[in-house]
Amino acid sequence: MNKQSIEKVYNQYSAVYDKIFGLVFENGRNEAMKMISLNGNEKVLEVGVGTGISLTKYPRTVDIIGIDLSKEMLEKAKERVNRYSLTNVQLKIENAEEMSFAPNQFDKVIIMYVLSVTPNPEVLLDKAISVCKEGGEVIIINHFSDRKALRKFADYDFLQRVERKLGFRVYFPMDKYIQHLNRMGYADVEVRTVNYGLSRIIRIKKEKAPFWQHHTHAAQHAHAA
Repeated sequence: MNKQSIEKVYNQYSAVYDKIFGLVFENGRNEAMKMISLNGNEKVLEVGVGTGISLTKYPRTVDIIGIDLSKEMLEKAKERVNRYSLTNVQLKIENAEEMSFAPNQFDKVIIMYVLSVTPNPEVLLDKAISVCKEGGEVIIINHFSDRKALRKFADYDFLQRVERKLGFRVYFPMDKYIQHLNRMGYADVEVRTVNYGLSRIIRIKKEKAPFWQHHTHAAQHAHAA
């Protein structure tokens, strides 16, 4: 999977995305909004905003920037913004792995059904946490599956070819990304099952400093004493 193939697939999806993925993943979107706990004054970044299917769920007093790689998907999102007069929403074409935002810009970063789409999920995770403010939250919704289960049905090489056609990873183990978050030092991670068992929500609380920095500082202080 690469940027060009993903952009091509989702440009093709743009006309039918809401019909295919709208109702199927609605439960996850609704549960994510409950977990976000917006008070109405936050600055929110939605990564992979797509057709903007979730934009009407946010309070009108929240400032939202939605980014997506697909021009055609964003055109659909713009239509939705205009239809519902969402004056609190800005839309930008941007590669999520190469976000141009400065660090610590957003109170909440929302990544809905995108992590398994991007070529380098760990890079996207790092970027998302970087642009999130200290004390803020990164919310991820995605399907996760392991290779053992999939190999009961198909060869892994075949699955990779299927993934390129679908535009997202079928094999996508959650443990790998939880471990990546733990290595980064963001220990406050909550996981919840949504979409009737098909998906997971991961909520990451960005601490003021990674926990390993706290431990290192404590160890240095004790040694100095």
